[in-house]
Parts: sequence; C-alpha cells; structure tokens
Amino acid sequence: MTTALPSGGAALVPRSTMAADRPHTTPLLRAGPRLRAAWVLSGAVLAVMVVASALGLVVDDLYPEQPWAVAALRGNDLVTLVVVAPVLAVALATSRRRPTSASVLLWLGMLFYGTYNYAYYAFGTTFNDVFLLHVLAFSASAAGLVLLGSSIDPVEAARGVVGGTRARVVAVFTTLVGLALLGAWGTLSVRFALKGALPEDVMPPSAVHLVYALDLGVLAPAFILSGVLLWRRTPWGAVLAVAVNASGAAYLAVLWAVGGFQADAGIPGKTWLSPVAVGSVLACLLATLALLVHPHADPAVAPRHPTPARA
Repeated sequence: MTTALPSGGAALVPRSTMAADRPHTTPLLRAGPRLRAAWVLSGAVLAVMVVASALGLVVDDLYPEQPWAVAALRGNDLVTLVVVAPVLAVALATSRRRPTSASVLLWLGMLFYGTYNYAYYAFGTTFNDVFLLHVLAFSASAAGLVLLGSSIDPVEAARGVVGGTRARVVAVFTTLVGLALLGAWGTLSVRFALKGALPEDVMPPSAVHLVYALDLGVLAPAFILSGVLLWRRTPWGAVLAVAVNASGAAYLAVLWAVGGFQADAGIPGKTWLSPVAVGSVLACLLATLALLVHPHADPAVAPRHPTPARA
C-alpha cells in the first residue's frame, strides 16, 4: 500500500513497517478476557504437569503398557517435572510481575510443548488412572496456547528478539529441522504406500502412526513456518521461532531421557549417551538463546523510518 507524505510525494510503506513504528508504550500483552483465561488455563496446566508427572514417576504400575512404552512415558514425566514445569512456572511468575519478550515467549513455547506432548498421552496410551489429567493437560494447553497467542502484540514482542545475522542463522536452522522431519517421516510414509514396508523400530505400527501424524501435521509445519517468517523479518516470525525452538529443546530432552529409561529397561539399541539426542537438545537451546540473549544486538523487527520518495 502507499502512504501519502506531507511533502506531496508518496512512498511504499509496508504494513509491517507501519506497525513497527508504533510507540514502545504498546503493551506486550493485551489485557482482556482472553488473557485472563490464558492465565487460568496455564496455571491448570502447570498444576497437572506436576501432579501427573510425579505420579508417573513414583507409582510403578501406573502405566499398563509394554516395557518400551512404560520407559518412554516415565522418561517423559521426568523431563516434564524437572525441566518444563519449572520453566513454565518462572515464565508465568515473571510475566505476571513485568512481562518481557523472553518470559512471554517461553510461556508460549511451554504451552506448545504441553499441547504436543500430552497428545501422546491422551491419544496414544492405554487407559490408566490419570487419563483425565492427561486429557485436561492436553486441552488446557491447546486452549491456553491459542488464547495467549491472540493476546500477544507481535511487534512489541519482537522488539526483544535478536535480528540480523543471528536471526538469519536461526531461521535457516529452524526451517531445516522442519524440512528434515517432513522428509524423513514423509519418505517412510511414501515407502509404505508403495511397498507396504512399515518402519522398523521398537514401537508397534500404531505408535509409529501417532508419531508421524503429530510430527507431520503439527511439529514440522510449526518449525518451517516460524523459520520462513523469521527469515522474512516478520514480527510473528520472531515470536514463533523463540516459542518453537524452546519447546523443541524441551521435547528433544524428553527423547534423550526416553532413550536412557529404555536402556535401563533393557531395550536394545537405547542409551543415555546418545550424541544425536544431546546434540539436538543443545542445538534448539542455543537457537532459543541466540534469539533472546542480545546485549548489543539489533531487534528482530527494528523501527524503520522510510525516506520520502522524490517528487
């Protein structure tokens, strides 16, 4: 769109540029019923994470599953209890007192983790005594994610995210992660369609099916979209890239712990010392920190002052 200038000339001013020129007094979180509901739901998610994960770790026969699945669920519970729940608690407390881009976007990322993570518990496990808690965690995370996302001012949030070369590197990394998931699971799915060959793993086909469905339908698109938008320097790109990489680091820590618990359960080929698992966690964690730790860096979406076009 074109915006008329007082001198009589006209300059092409993108909508995103006009939004970026809004004053810094714009609140990062828009007050209203959606934000209040996000607070309530996030508090419920935090409480359920702590209770359900603790029960999963201390009650030996809580999960009536095969040994590989019990080990996977308990490894998941460990990371959720000692990593994700504390991060969510700190993000909520900080955002309550004085919201910053880091606290709000980590909050958003942990709700994305809750949605993705508890989909496995709600749809992929045998009925158990904490089934209702898992369903509550899934639905509250999903609803809280939408309500919080719609309460964030993306331009204001993007001011606290690093731009420039660091953002470009993270954008490429984030996009490649999504494309790698799409390529790996998509290729195996096409192979099954053509040859009927199921993926070989310790998991039965029904469990593999759920992994592929969530990764291809939720995780891969989230990484690709946030990476592309971050490369284009859009405010939502900055917001989503932080949230997606933070949730990715948390869930990759789950996969690392799952491998360890499965190794302890005697599952062949599993170990606590997987270089791929540890390296993946560190890569997503570094991507998150690269966007948020910026002592002398330009913001991802900097205010711009277009020069009037010559008459």
